[in-house]
Amino acid sequence: MATIDILIPTDNRPAALAVTLTSLCAQSYRNFRLVISDQTEEYDPLTTGEVQAALNVLAAHGHEIETHKHLPRKGLAEQRQFLLAQVTATSALYLDDDLILEPWVVLDFGMSCSLSIVEKMF
Repeated sequence: MATIDILIPTDNRPAALAVTLTSLCAQSYRNFRLVISDQTEEYDPLTTGEVQAALNVLAAHGHEIETHKHLPRKGLAEQRQFLLAQVTATSALYLDDDLILEPWVVLDFGMSCSLSIVEKMF
C-alpha cells in the first residue's frame, strides 16, 4: 500500500493536468498512489492523448492510479472533500492541476509527515 495519496481535482484542463502528471513521473519518492477527480461536463479530459501518456508512464513506474468523474459540480470545497474520502494511505497531498513539481517535493512532504519515510524509499 502506498504511504502517500496524491489528490488532484481538475476541471477541463487536460494540458495543465498532463504537465503536473509528468512532473510526478520524476519524483524521487515513488511510494504514492494518484487519485484524480474530474468535473468536466462536456467531455472526458482524462482520455486525451497528453493525459493518457503521462498516466501510462506513472502506471509503468508502478503507481496505482484512480480516476473519478465527479458530477454534478458542487464547488471546489466539495470536490476536495470527495477526494479526501478516497484516501487509503497514511498521508494525503493535494495538488492543483497546473503545477510543475521539483523532483524532491513528494519526498519532502513525506518527511514532514514521518521521518521513517526515508527508510521506506530503499
